[in-house]
Amino acid sequence: MAKKLLFFLFLLFITLSYSQGKYPTVMVNARAQKDKILIRWAVNSPIEWQKANKKGFVITRTTVLRDGNILSKPEKALLTPKPLMPEPLDSWIDLVQKDNNAAIIAQSIYGESFEVTAAKEGDLSKIVNMADELDQRYTFALYAADMSFEGAVKAGWGFVDSNVKKNEVYAYQVSVFESPKVKESSCMIGLKDCGILPAPTDFIAIPDDKKVLLSWDYETFKRIYTSFMVEKSSDGINYAPISNTALVNLNDKEDHPSKTMYYVDTLSVNDKIYHYRLYGTTSFGEKGELTNPITATGIDAIVTPARLIDYNIVNSNEVNLEWEFPAASEGFIQGYEINLAVNDRGPYKVVSKIIPPSQRKLNYKENLYPSNYFTISVVGKNNQRLTSQSMLVQPVDSIPPSKPIGLEGIIDSLGVVRLKWKPNQEKDLRGYRILKANTAGEEFVDIYHKSYIGNTYKDSVSLKMTNSKVYYRIAAEDMRFNISEPSDILILEKPDKIPPAAPIFKDYDNKDGKVHLKWIRSYSEDVVGYSLRRREKGQEKWLEIKQINDTIQEFTDERVENKKTYQYAILAKDKSNNWSSLDHSTITVQVLDFAPIKIISFLQGLPDRENKKIILNWDYNKSKDKVTSLSIYKNTKGNPPTLWKELNGDIFTLEDKNLKINVEYEYHLIPVLESNSPAKEEVLTVVY
Repeated sequence: MAKKLLFFLFLLFITLSYSQGKYPTVMVNARAQKDKILIRWAVNSPIEWQKANKKGFVITRTTVLRDGNILSKPEKALLTPKPLMPEPLDSWIDLVQKDNNAAIIAQSIYGESFEVTAAKEGDLSKIVNMADELDQRYTFALYAADMSFEGAVKAGWGFVDSNVKKNEVYAYQVSVFESPKVKESSCMIGLKDCGILPAPTDFIAIPDDKKVLLSWDYETFKRIYTSFMVEKSSDGINYAPISNTALVNLNDKEDHPSKTMYYVDTLSVNDKIYHYRLYGTTSFGEKGELTNPITATGIDAIVTPARLIDYNIVNSNEVNLEWEFPAASEGFIQGYEINLAVNDRGPYKVVSKIIPPSQRKLNYKENLYPSNYFTISVVGKNNQRLTSQSMLVQPVDSIPPSKPIGLEGIIDSLGVVRLKWKPNQEKDLRGYRILKANTAGEEFVDIYHKSYIGNTYKDSVSLKMTNSKVYYRIAAEDMRFNISEPSDILILEKPDKIPPAAPIFKDYDNKDGKVHLKWIRSYSEDVVGYSLRRREKGQEKWLEIKQINDTIQEFTDERVENKKTYQYAILAKDKSNNWSSLDHSTITVQVLDFAPIKIISFLQGLPDRENKKIILNWDYNKSKDKVTSLSIYKNTKGNPPTLWKELNGDIFTLEDKNLKINVEYEYHLIPVLESNSPAKEEVLTVVY
């Protein structure tokens, strides 16, 4: 008994009622009864808990509601004029004699070696005497306080407030005296919160051979009850607890919370009815409502297995099985189950419903594997199963699987192929053969070289090869190496990453300040357009000057400047937006325009006979070329001109006084440009 209790309390370290948080805090809980309010608290740090026992606890009550209305000025009262501290050791004598949990609390506070001195030395005291660490004192003390509210009050960890009213709601605040390092906590409660403690739910019993597994809902009630107690009766009238200590869930962890709590009760015999009922206990020592009683009777264990003794293969998908089992034991079982696996090691799958106990044969009509391992399980009335040795059944199979269907796939921009298809339903399916061809007339090749398991497959293709399509088929293969008819051919079009053949310039002409270009189009079939581009020599960026989407093969560029050197490029684009290379599709052209430029925009000659002179006026175009000088040639009608005047470019008028009456004069004005480009000669005729 001592060893069992030691194991029970040792495991308790993982199921504390108050977890240790990152910051020292007083954890508070409260419970309303008919005419009083019970308060329980604990510090979540062993070191601060030990210090708090010496400093004491302070309880402040604030009245926040009265008759359902919030008080504008909450009424605050100090319930502990002196901090609550553990009572002197001598005052514990009477309580520890009747309450082992109180003994644990007293020893955790006062014991030098963590030994509890009680009037009667018992197994529990011996177990506690083994603990001498602070964490052990802390752990056992908090556990024992949850089991004994009277002991918690005596230790200064509980308080009963009887000075309360039904029409009021209070906020209780608990703190450690003069210990700001320990965070205080509060809870709000009133007498209206008093309610019946519910009975646990889902209380069931599962019988076995001379034992009963009891289980109930733990997840719903773990916030209400700290422990549970099962009572047992052999007559349904007189009940007694099934254990000396309350039942605590040792498997509930923060990262793996328990939903159900279990307890196994041993039975002396199997042929007797036992009655069980259950209730929970709170940390305030309150017992909850009892569950309705349930009954259980032990069930004899299965000791004799069934044995498969023969089989008869009807066809590739049907076999008759036969087994033996003592007729005298039929009354102790529910029946039989047939199990099947593809190899002797399993896993086995149940392939039949429960077969009646008197039956000894079964016709199994399902798709069989090439190798079938059958076992038979005897199913007891408590669902216990006793399974036989396996028996090998191998039908003859020459029928191939069905033709695979639903083959589809895609090729991404990197050349990765993803295939998928509908899986075949044959039980003896080994896998699939993956077949591939690069051209329409090419023979398909097995690219996996063995049976592939699954109904998706990833392949890759070269995007640099000239074939624009790739072809796939699959064939199913069974365990007997029978291969099905290949699937329909799947044709996938490869992403086009190959640029089209480049167009090339075949001729150009530079005339009258214009550049006329001619080229030979790309011979690639998938070309959808061309781009003609230009840049000044020495620059990096190309400028598109013409988009061509038809059969045009020449273009005249008029937007050029004289004496500048240009580079031209012609590129082809295919339907996948690939562009041809520039390596052999560029030419360099220097623009040379010798045509005279019209510079003089205004020219006028006015004869003035009174003053015996002709006044000449002119003006220039606002062009980029600057006029540096002006040459004027003069002649009479019918005679050759001779140089008459040389003027600067900023003179725009001139008088001629060397004249004769009734003579027709011609003036030839030729500007000289800064760029040395030829300027157009302008002729003016004046009759004097």
